[in-house]
Amino acid sequence: MSNKLDLIKILNTILQYLNSGLDLQNSIIKTIKVLKLNKKQQEFVNKEILNDGINSLVNLIGQVINQEMNKNKPKNFPNFRVNEKIKFFVLHRLRIIDKFFDKKIIFSLIFKQRSLVQLNKMLFNICDEIWFLSGDTSTDFNYYSKRFILMNVYTFSFMYFLKDNSDDFSKTEIFIDKQIKSVLTFGKLKSKISGFFYSNKI
Repeated sequence: MSNKLDLIKILNTILQYLNSGLDLQNSIIKTIKVLKLNKKQQEFVNKEILNDGINSLVNLIGQVINQEMNKNKPKNFPNFRVNEKIKFFVLHRLRIIDKFFDKKIIFSLIFKQRSLVQLNKMLFNICDEIWFLSGDTSTDFNYYSKRFILMNVYTFSFMYFLKDNSDDFSKTEIFIDKQIKSVLTFGKLKSKISGFFYSNKI
């Protein structure tokens, strides 16, 4: 669909009906009727969302968010350290969710209607995107460890963000900062322990 605002309006209407208790098919039927979608829009909705049910809906929401992720970066962003870039993109993603969607409905859709396998796959892809946008080029074991660690940071940050009513989510920003610092501290400790055992290896 060429018009992003139309797509967001359609997605949000479907989400509202889903949240009210309707199944996906009836939510789409209601959305088509209420928004008076034209034939082309109806074909898009039926093809792109009904194609794979909730998975298609979640993927479309993810596409909208990803398209916004690289926008509105600070002018000095290239000078950011890696942890600062990660912090920026985690918070930026949460703000984008709040800007375009109802964060609590998104939580209900993603965390309650997906299997653990699907949820972990989605979280991995989100964290992969964040690391990619931050300039990560690792291809070894670190590629996976970075993403698995960030999955925890992102999940806990999202849960905190759900109940945060502070201006511009300033409390969530502090929470993310503490999460990342905690991970960095653990990483340094792990490196020291590993170095100790390596240096004392018989």
